[in-house]
Amino acid sequence: MNLFFFQNCISPHQIPFIEELSVFTDVDRVVVIAPRVDYDDRKLMGWKASNLLKVSNVEFIIASSVDQVKKLYESCKGEDTYCFFSGINAFAEVVSWMKLSLNYPFKRGVITEPPLLYHYPLWQHSLRFALKDWKYVKHFNYLLVMGDEFVNYYRFWSKRWKVLPFIYCTEWKERTLPVPITEKLKVLYVGSFSDRKNVVAMFSILSQKSELELGLVGDGEKRTLIETMNKEAKAKVILYGMQPMNRISEIMQQYDVLVLPSKHDGWGAVVNEALTMGLYVVTSNHCGASYLLKDRQQGIVFNLESSSSLNNVIDTCIANRDWIRKTVNERIAWSKDHISCKAVAHYFMQNL
Repeated sequence: MNLFFFQNCISPHQIPFIEELSVFTDVDRVVVIAPRVDYDDRKLMGWKASNLLKVSNVEFIIASSVDQVKKLYESCKGEDTYCFFSGINAFAEVVSWMKLSLNYPFKRGVITEPPLLYHYPLWQHSLRFALKDWKYVKHFNYLLVMGDEFVNYYRFWSKRWKVLPFIYCTEWKERTLPVPITEKLKVLYVGSFSDRKNVVAMFSILSQKSELELGLVGDGEKRTLIETMNKEAKAKVILYGMQPMNRISEIMQQYDVLVLPSKHDGWGAVVNEALTMGLYVVTSNHCGASYLLKDRQQGIVFNLESSSSLNNVIDTCIANRDWIRKTVNERIAWSKDHISCKAVAHYFMQNL
């Protein structure tokens, strides 16, 4: 079996499970094809996707032309080959490779985030899908969508393809620091300071709670406003600024709770990182990664449409500070069984 993954850039939230696929006895070859290693704005945020090219047993083809991809396709004629694309019509370079694959008897799949409803309502996404993507659906066997909220939406479009809830995963890192023993609950935010991430609304609530120590990692358009609001904060606040990706897990281990309050997040891989470190997680109901919080053992989802929901959830966390700290190892164990790269790879192979 050959497994080909066509991405718009090298994804740090997919490579960990893709690397694990090579250990399965049925898998002969794993190849990741992308027009670039990473985008410049991601590099500025501390991402180092180039490090992912060092993983073992995975071939990488970067900045490939259509001819290079054709050569790849020709090399596996008649073999059991699965091609997975980042969207159907989402990225121009990937589209050309997808169209070329239609000349071969491969099985095809899509790995996608849900429709981005932050800018456009669902009916507009549906119209676009009908006009641009529908004609290709008959050529696909699988669609893997982040989370479970839009599984039925994609099943509506075709009974032919197998639609599955899927997740991003991150590189597994072991916890190395002790659980905090401070009197105050320690709450962390990691992400851009943008309107979509809803960081100002979160800060306005959490910064007024004297029972908290609040840390924020990141930068962005709302940074100046956050700094101004911080002058009136009752909580102890630490603004870390932008940090390299390899330092995030170290910072996380100094906190009890991660909050992701986004107005829209296709997933939110920071949730995976936090859970593997044993943190309790609070997300809005507009985050794809809220899919991981079905059990309150892992975290709580607050309702973005309710003005008091986040406040109430944080108060619950404050009241249960000791329990949150006692159950760190249980969340780490759960993460190993459910969201580690090995667990995701097994789920992927089981469903092919």
